[in-house]
Amino acid sequence: MIDVIKAKEQHIPELGDLWMEFMRFHQNMDPVYKPPDDAIPIFINEYLRPAMATENSLVLVALDGERVVGYSYSFIVDPHKLNKREKYGNIHDMLITAEYRRKGIATRMFSGITNWFHSNNINRIELDVMTRNQAASSFWEKLGFTDLNRTLYKQS
Repeated sequence: MIDVIKAKEQHIPELGDLWMEFMRFHQNMDPVYKPPDDAIPIFINEYLRPAMATENSLVLVALDGERVVGYSYSFIVDPHKLNKREKYGNIHDMLITAEYRRKGIATRMFSGITNWFHSNNINRIELDVMTRNQAASSFWEKLGFTDLNRTLYKQS
């Protein structure tokens, strides 16, 4: 049985390894995502720990016993003063390690994220997906997400 819980300090080393898997996966779609050699300590100290320490973000882990097999990072975005937009939720990262995919874990993790957003009066959720990542795009579309923006780039 896979448990989905809020990440704890003891999960941090495995989260670094999972994040590296996430980056390598995306690197195969675009080399700009190739992490530097010292990426894991930077990820842990400048990104993960601050996210775990604030009330405006949620880091979840999926556990198979004691083993971390997935994680997600979501946060609340405050409204801008220049439009009528209200605060909204952002799912920044979600990864299930390769051997555990397609077992409903991501859907359960999304349910936990949605419950957390709703408990914080958040009714809009946004996220970014690489267009070349067809599996992720299909997953999010099945959950009701639709296109909002498109990022274009040119390498010169």
